[in-house]
Amino acid sequence: MRGLIFSLALAGTVFASDDPCKIKPFFKDREKGWFWKKMCIGREEKELRKTKVIVPWDRIDKIKPSELRKIYTEALDVAIANPTYENVREVKRLEMYMTKKARKYQEVASLVVMTDPELAAYTGMIASQTPARIAYMETKQEEIYRKLVRYRQKAGLIVAVRKGCSYCRAFKQMVATYFIPRTGWSVKYVDIDENPNFARNMSVYAVPDVFLAIKEEKPFIVRIATGYVSFNELIGRIYTGIKVYEQGGLSYVAREHINSSEHQFWRGN
Repeated sequence: MRGLIFSLALAGTVFASDDPCKIKPFFKDREKGWFWKKMCIGREEKELRKTKVIVPWDRIDKIKPSELRKIYTEALDVAIANPTYENVREVKRLEMYMTKKARKYQEVASLVVMTDPELAAYTGMIASQTPARIAYMETKQEEIYRKLVRYRQKAGLIVAVRKGCSYCRAFKQMVATYFIPRTGWSVKYVDIDENPNFARNMSVYAVPDVFLAIKEEKPFIVRIATGYVSFNELIGRIYTGIKVYEQGGLSYVAREHINSSEHQFWRGN
């Protein structure tokens, strides 16, 4: 009787286990133990499935970023453990997809920081070195200059300044030394102390505040820089502003209430 009770208790322990594959100490010989083999078949199939990277491409655009990162981590683990051509290819395709999404976010983020008055004022006061941006500018220099030459008869810069501003003096010197001689563009400076309406209408919080203006029936204006920027960065931002204009512009950048007398260069005067 005592042996029967012990046997029943042991059987109850085995069958009540949440994970039967954890009872290996009892069934040490898995090859000979038919019971062990049957109980762990689900685990074996699951482990086999993990030898292949599976990316849900059919719903990839609907997946949350947090879930996508989890999928990528699991896919990378599988590919490292089983570096087949197909596994590595799927991981690299997923990396490419995530990079494109991140790049798109960064492009929009850069545009927001450049055009939003409050964000532009904050970031414009932080000195930054952008060697990667400068290198990129050098590779696209010819394309950028061609674009600027095409627009110099219909576009110009409006720069909000004020007396006693050291950044403004440095910016004016850079414009006079490099920008105007190399591009032939018109540049108009507006003192916000003498023209408070301009500062209010354009939400100028810090100077120098640089706007790209393009002549058309309803003038197109977009903020492209706040604070001192280098020549290379300035032409890069002008190029970005022109691309925004060519793609339809931002919903709020065309200001009907700007006093036309402050921007006579729109009419070529």
